[in-house]
Amino acid sequence: MLFKKMTISVPSPNLAFPFDTAQEVERLRDAYKVSGQAQEVSFRELVPWMKVGERATHYLHSYPAKLLPHIAHFFLAASNVSKKDDIVLDPFGGTGTVVLEAALAGHHALYSDSNPLARLISGVKTSPLGNEELLQGYESILDRFKLSRARTPPDVVNINHWFEPKTIRDLCRLKASVEAEEKLDIRSFFLATFSAIVRKVSLADPRLSVPVKLKAYEGARTPRVVSVIEAFDEQFHSNLRRMSKLQQLNAHLPEVRCCGIDARNLKHEAGMPLTSESIGLIITSPPYAGAQKYIRASSLNLGWLGLISSNRLRSLEDLNIGREHLPKSQYSTLIPTGVPEADSALAEIFLVNPLRSAIAAMYLIEMRQALTEAARVLKKSGRLILVIGNNEVCGREFKSSDYLQYICEEVGLNIELKLIDAIKSRGLMTKRNRSASLITREWVLVFKKH
Repeated sequence: MLFKKMTISVPSPNLAFPFDTAQEVERLRDAYKVSGQAQEVSFRELVPWMKVGERATHYLHSYPAKLLPHIAHFFLAASNVSKKDDIVLDPFGGTGTVVLEAALAGHHALYSDSNPLARLISGVKTSPLGNEELLQGYESILDRFKLSRARTPPDVVNINHWFEPKTIRDLCRLKASVEAEEKLDIRSFFLATFSAIVRKVSLADPRLSVPVKLKAYEGARTPRVVSVIEAFDEQFHSNLRRMSKLQQLNAHLPEVRCCGIDARNLKHEAGMPLTSESIGLIITSPPYAGAQKYIRASSLNLGWLGLISSNRLRSLEDLNIGREHLPKSQYSTLIPTGVPEADSALAEIFLVNPLRSAIAAMYLIEMRQALTEAARVLKKSGRLILVIGNNEVCGREFKSSDYLQYICEEVGLNIELKLIDAIKSRGLMTKRNRSASLITREWVLVFKKH
């Protein structure tokens, strides 16, 4: 039965975290211990005081498969899970949902992500900026835009397919105007704001995470032209309001840093491996097995920001766990993962589609490496909170939650709690072929290090 009502502890003096959720964590943990069954919850109902649309900078930029902030908030608000001196890590950081919530809770936080767009957004979301300096920056950009003669576009994949000629010209002028900003944190804010309008002014269908041309405009005589400067103006003022809300909640966030581009190899800024047993709490939502196309979804943004050339998109994808492609040499034979239940399922999938079997197998192999690294940096008695969904591969359920639990226990993490939350239109994937399926529930697994 879905839990509807919770016991709220004594209010906290932290404006961003008004209540301690420790009692509710304990109640769920006890129920799981007695029944051995995953507890069904609604994280929106577990933290009813939190309204995402009104909270800080979470919606500064769109991104596929974003973690529901309520999940991170619930555990960070629990004094029996989140200790005051904990450093919080998200090795699959995405656009900074976990580290933003961690910083608002008063924690130093670290994140890693292979996608440079995600790293840019995370940095901006967790760097409070004042209204006055942002408004001044905006006026300067508009002044430069009026005078700009920039015409050479960056290397954007199939640029003329996705953008009208006037849109390309105006985006070139606007990008040059933003890049002329001298102050790094202000420039980063406006680059993220610029990136946030790229898909809005394109011919791509806004309902889908990966670029797919709007059918209504395919072959249409009248081109679809969305004003670049009007879109930028609207996005800026929306992001300005979000930054103001961040300032209201906490104008002096603790330090948030990037610890590399690979969850399998976490690093200090100096390039040395992240110190073993230095992290008190890990909250993360890794990619799902073949269910999301992060690089393809952000390909237009990456190109316009000049973060990567179009001919290197595939190599960037190869850095991701949960990739789309593999060379034929890697799927000519069945790939074992060391997870008995998974290997049985993969053997059946291999008979139908060797490529899909190999992609799923490589996902588990690479996730083992990432979870081994997570266990290494986690303190003794520290906790890992893993948010994962089960999807179908070639019509067969792929139980990632069970498979990853098996791996976690192998690397020294004990399961303490299992929760299930229904997904409500969060765009976790686009169903694009018969070998994929929509994910309708998320599993939240809580582990404690031996």
